Amino acid sequence: MFTSIVKIVAATVLFASVHSLLASRTAKAAAVVLFGERRRNGLYRPFYNILAITTFGALILYGIRLPDRELYRVRGTLARLMQIVQAAFVVYLLYGMRQVGFLKFYGVSNLIAFLKSEPFILPEPEAQGPMQDINGEMKVTGPFRTSRHPLSFGMLPVFWLMPRMTVNLAAFNLVTTLYLFIGAFHEETRLKAVYGQAYLDYQKSETNFFFSPISGAYGKPSVRRITDVFGWN
Repeated sequence: MFTSIVKIVAATVLFASVHSLLASRTAKAAAVVLFGERRRNGLYRPFYNILAITTFGALILYGIRLPDRELYRVRGTLARLMQIVQAAFVVYLLYGMRQVGFLKFYGVSNLIAFLKSEPFILPEPEAQGPMQDINGEMKVTGPFRTSRHPLSFGMLPVFWLMPRMTVNLAAFNLVTTLYLFIGAFHEETRLKAVYGQAYLDYQKSETNFFFSPISGAYGKPSVRRITDVFGWN
């Protein structure tokens, strides 16, 4: 059993390391040198996402085949409640992706521009932060009012609220949780470089690093309304 834990931890660390390396500015700069700026801007993000999906799938298949042992299994009403919360956070993640700018951040817009042979293609956003408005200002709406890193935070309940938890899954969840925290801290540096003082003000607001109660709102007084969280006001 210990061998399986070591293997799943090592495989998860390898996946996270490759994921982080390819997301780094160093890797992106190297891609510009090798392929040219237009090709990098048009193809790098789609390639990155396809690679991330396929390697994550390979990691899951590898983990399933390892010897494992059940830690606990929740049944009945509590299990259904856990699944409902998981589903709610999947919606939360999708809404967060929408606020980031799904097509642009995940490279779809750039790929379309590349296939249309457009001469100049802007690079994708540096990090999973709020979108910029037409004046280049941060648009802190939706999930970004409850967390500065909703796409990282939203994954935690999905991973941890499994009605059936095994040793290997718990090991995977621990490594992934640590990776999400470290990645979000690193992302703060890149977001400060993009937004400057605006992001520093955001950090000082009532919106916490990973989770805030339904109370704070960036750039305005504390408001305790669900409409503020979802940007309906």
